[in-house]
Amino acid sequence: MNPSNESALLLCIASGDELSYTRLVERYWQKVLQHALSFVKSYPVAEELTQDVFIQIWEKRNKLAEVNSFENYLFIVSRNLIISHIRKKLIETDSLKDQKLQELFFKPDEQYEFEELVKILNEGAALLPEPRRSVFLLSRMEGRDADYISKKLGIATRTVRWHLLQALNFLRSYLHNHYIISLLALILLGLFFFNNFFHFSLPL
Repeated sequence: MNPSNESALLLCIASGDELSYTRLVERYWQKVLQHALSFVKSYPVAEELTQDVFIQIWEKRNKLAEVNSFENYLFIVSRNLIISHIRKKLIETDSLKDQKLQELFFKPDEQYEFEELVKILNEGAALLPEPRRSVFLLSRMEGRDADYISKKLGIATRTVRWHLLQALNFLRSYLHNHYIISLLALILLGLFFFNNFFHFSLPL
Protein backbone atom coordinates (compact mmCIF):
# COMPACT_ATOMS: atom_id res chain seq x y z
CA MET A 1 0.00 0.00 0.00
CA ASN A 2 1.59 3.27 -1.08
CA PRO A 3 1.48 6.31 1.26
CA SER A 4 -1.27 8.08 -0.67
CA ASN A 5 -3.54 5.02 -0.66
CA GLU A 6 -2.87 4.44 3.03
CA SER A 7 -3.73 8.06 3.83
CA ALA A 8 -6.97 7.72 1.90
CA LEU A 9 -7.77 4.50 3.75
CA LEU A 10 -7.13 6.14 7.12
CA LEU A 11 -9.38 9.06 6.20
CA CYS A 12 -12.15 6.62 5.29
CA ILE A 13 -11.75 4.83 8.62
CA ALA A 14 -11.71 8.14 10.48
CA SER A 15 -15.10 8.89 8.91
CA GLY A 16 -16.47 5.55 10.12
CA ASP A 17 -16.02 3.32 7.05
CA GLU A 18 -16.07 -0.22 8.46
CA LEU A 19 -15.01 -1.86 5.18
CA SER A 20 -11.83 0.21 5.11
CA TYR A 21 -11.21 -0.67 8.73
CA THR A 22 -11.54 -4.38 7.90
CA ARG A 23 -8.95 -4.00 5.14
CA LEU A 24 -6.57 -2.33 7.59
CA VAL A 25 -7.02 -5.10 10.15
CA GLU A 26 -6.39 -7.79 7.55
CA ARG A 27 -3.21 -6.04 6.43
CA TYR A 28 -1.65 -5.56 9.86
CA TRP A 29 -3.13 -8.30 12.06
CA GLN A 30 -0.22 -10.75 11.74
CA LYS A 31 2.38 -8.04 12.33
CA VAL A 32 0.75 -6.98 15.60
CA LEU A 33 0.19 -10.59 16.63
CA GLN A 34 3.87 -11.45 16.18
CA HIS A 35 4.86 -8.32 18.10
CA ALA A 36 2.63 -9.30 21.01
CA LEU A 37 3.74 -12.92 20.88
CA SER A 38 7.39 -11.90 21.21
CA PHE A 39 6.53 -10.46 24.63
CA VAL A 40 3.88 -12.69 26.19
CA LYS A 41 4.94 -16.12 24.85
CA SER A 42 1.30 -17.23 24.74
CA TYR A 43 -0.66 -17.37 21.49
CA PRO A 44 -4.14 -16.90 23.07
CA VAL A 45 -2.92 -13.92 25.11
CA ALA A 46 -1.20 -12.44 22.05
CA GLU A 47 -4.42 -12.82 20.05
CA GLU A 48 -6.38 -11.05 22.77
CA LEU A 49 -3.87 -8.21 22.86
CA THR A 50 -3.95 -7.92 19.07
CA GLN A 51 -7.73 -7.65 19.20
CA ASP A 52 -7.44 -4.96 21.87
CA VAL A 53 -5.04 -2.99 19.69
CA PHE A 54 -7.44 -2.87 16.76
CA ILE A 55 -10.41 -2.16 19.00
CA GLN A 56 -8.56 0.86 20.36
CA ILE A 57 -7.69 2.01 16.86
CA TRP A 58 -11.36 1.84 15.88
CA GLU A 59 -12.56 3.55 19.05
CA LYS A 60 -10.06 6.38 18.47
CA ARG A 61 -10.43 6.40 14.71
CA ASN A 62 -10.90 10.18 14.62
CA LYS A 63 -7.14 10.47 15.32
CA LEU A 64 -6.25 8.60 12.15
CA ALA A 65 -6.81 11.66 10.00
CA GLU A 66 -3.74 13.21 11.63
CA VAL A 67 -1.48 10.14 11.37
CA ASN A 68 1.46 10.50 8.98
CA SER A 69 2.83 6.97 9.34
CA PHE A 70 0.32 4.33 10.33
CA GLU A 71 3.02 1.72 10.98
CA ASN A 72 4.64 4.01 13.56
CA TYR A 73 1.26 4.77 15.08
CA LEU A 74 0.38 1.08 15.19
CA PHE A 75 3.68 0.22 16.85
CA ILE A 76 3.13 2.81 19.57
CA VAL A 77 -0.45 1.69 20.25
CA SER A 78 0.50 -2.00 20.40
CA ARG A 79 3.59 -1.35 22.53
CA ASN A 80 1.59 0.68 25.02
CA LEU A 81 -1.11 -1.97 25.36
CA ILE A 82 1.37 -4.83 25.65
CA ILE A 83 3.37 -3.07 28.37
CA SER A 84 0.17 -2.05 30.17
CA HIS A 85 -1.08 -5.65 30.04
CA ILE A 86 2.16 -7.09 31.43
CA ARG A 87 2.37 -4.46 34.17
CA LYS A 88 -1.23 -5.06 35.27
CA LYS A 89 -0.75 -8.82 35.35
CA LEU A 90 2.37 -8.45 37.44
CA ILE A 91 0.61 -6.11 39.87
CA GLU A 92 -2.36 -8.49 40.16
CA THR A 93 -0.09 -11.32 41.29
CA ASP A 94 1.20 -9.79 44.52
CA SER A 95 4.45 -8.04 43.71
CA LEU A 96 5.51 -10.25 40.80
CA LYS A 97 5.76 -13.50 42.79
CA ASP A 98 3.28 -15.68 40.93
CA GLN A 99 5.13 -18.64 39.43
CA LYS A 100 2.69 -19.33 36.61
CA LEU A 101 2.80 -15.73 35.47
CA GLN A 102 6.59 -15.72 35.46
CA GLU A 103 6.55 -18.89 33.38
CA LEU A 104 4.28 -17.14 30.91
CA PHE A 105 6.72 -14.27 30.37
CA PHE A 106 10.13 -15.74 31.14
CA LYS A 107 12.12 -18.91 30.59
CA PRO A 108 12.99 -20.96 33.70
CA ASP A 109 16.59 -19.72 33.78
CA GLU A 110 15.39 -16.11 33.67
CA GLN A 111 12.98 -16.28 36.61
CA TYR A 112 15.61 -15.99 39.36
CA GLU A 113 17.18 -13.05 37.57
CA PHE A 114 13.78 -11.42 37.27
CA GLU A 115 13.07 -11.77 41.00
CA GLU A 116 16.48 -10.31 41.90
CA LEU A 117 15.93 -7.42 39.53
CA VAL A 118 12.54 -6.63 41.04
CA LYS A 119 14.02 -6.82 44.54
CA ILE A 120 16.66 -4.22 43.62
CA LEU A 121 14.04 -2.01 42.00
CA ASN A 122 11.88 -2.15 45.14
CA GLU A 123 14.90 -1.28 47.28
CA GLY A 124 15.56 1.74 45.11
CA ALA A 125 11.91 2.84 45.22
CA ALA A 126 12.00 2.69 49.03
CA LEU A 127 14.77 5.32 49.00
CA LEU A 128 12.66 7.87 47.17
CA PRO A 129 11.45 10.81 49.27
CA GLU A 130 7.78 11.64 49.48
CA PRO A 131 5.77 12.55 47.49
CA ARG A 132 8.12 11.23 44.79
CA ARG A 133 7.78 7.64 46.01
CA SER A 134 3.97 7.85 46.01
CA VAL A 135 3.98 9.35 42.52
CA PHE A 136 6.15 6.50 41.25
CA LEU A 137 4.06 3.79 42.91
CA LEU A 138 0.77 5.24 41.70
CA SER A 139 2.10 5.68 38.16
CA ARG A 140 4.15 2.55 37.65
CA MET A 141 2.65 0.07 40.09
CA GLU A 142 -1.02 1.05 39.79
CA GLY A 143 -0.96 2.42 36.26
CA ARG A 144 -2.56 5.74 37.22
CA ASP A 145 -2.28 8.79 34.99
CA ALA A 146 -0.98 12.23 35.93
CA ASP A 147 -4.44 13.75 36.43
CA TYR A 148 -5.47 11.01 38.87
CA ILE A 149 -2.22 11.32 40.83
CA SER A 150 -2.55 15.10 40.94
CA LYS A 151 -6.00 14.86 42.54
CA LYS A 152 -4.99 11.99 44.82
CA LEU A 153 -1.92 13.75 46.25
CA GLY A 154 -3.20 17.30 45.98
CA ILE A 155 -0.33 18.56 43.84
CA ALA A 156 -0.21 20.16 40.40
CA THR A 157 -0.12 17.89 37.35
CA ARG A 158 3.17 19.43 36.22
CA THR A 159 4.60 18.70 39.67
CA VAL A 160 3.49 15.07 39.32
CA ARG A 161 5.37 14.86 36.03
CA TRP A 162 8.44 16.42 37.57
CA HIS A 163 8.48 13.96 40.49
CA LEU A 164 7.98 11.02 38.15
CA LEU A 165 10.80 12.16 35.91
CA GLN A 166 13.12 12.49 38.91
CA ALA A 167 12.05 9.11 40.31
CA LEU A 168 12.70 7.36 37.00
CA ASN A 169 16.09 9.00 36.61
CA PHE A 170 17.08 7.94 40.13
CA LEU A 171 15.91 4.36 39.65
CA ARG A 172 17.69 4.04 36.32
CA SER A 173 20.93 5.05 38.00
CA TYR A 174 20.21 2.79 40.98
CA LEU A 175 19.71 -0.23 38.73
CA HIS A 176 22.83 0.54 36.72
CA ASN A 177 24.86 0.78 39.93
CA HIS A 178 23.50 -2.40 41.48
CA TYR A 179 22.85 -4.65 38.50
CA ILE A 180 24.48 -5.71 35.24
CA ILE A 181 21.97 -4.69 32.60
CA SER A 182 20.87 -7.69 30.52
CA LEU A 183 18.09 -8.28 28.01
CA LEU A 184 15.77 -9.25 30.85
CA ALA A 185 16.68 -6.06 32.68
CA LEU A 186 15.81 -4.06 29.59
CA ILE A 187 12.36 -5.69 29.53
CA LEU A 188 11.78 -4.72 33.14
CA LEU A 189 13.03 -1.21 32.44
CA GLY A 190 10.39 -1.04 29.74
CA LEU A 191 7.67 -2.15 32.16
CA PHE A 192 8.46 0.48 34.74
CA PHE A 193 10.25 3.27 32.89
CA PHE A 194 8.35 3.57 29.67
CA ASN A 195 5.92 6.46 30.03
CA ASN A 196 3.52 7.68 27.41
CA PHE A 197 1.48 10.23 29.30
CA PHE A 198 3.88 13.06 30.06
CA HIS A 199 6.47 15.32 28.55
CA PHE A 200 9.20 17.09 30.48
CA SER A 201 8.07 20.31 32.13
CA LEU A 202 9.10 22.38 35.11
CA PRO A 203 7.00 22.10 38.30
CA LEU A 204 4.78 24.83 39.61
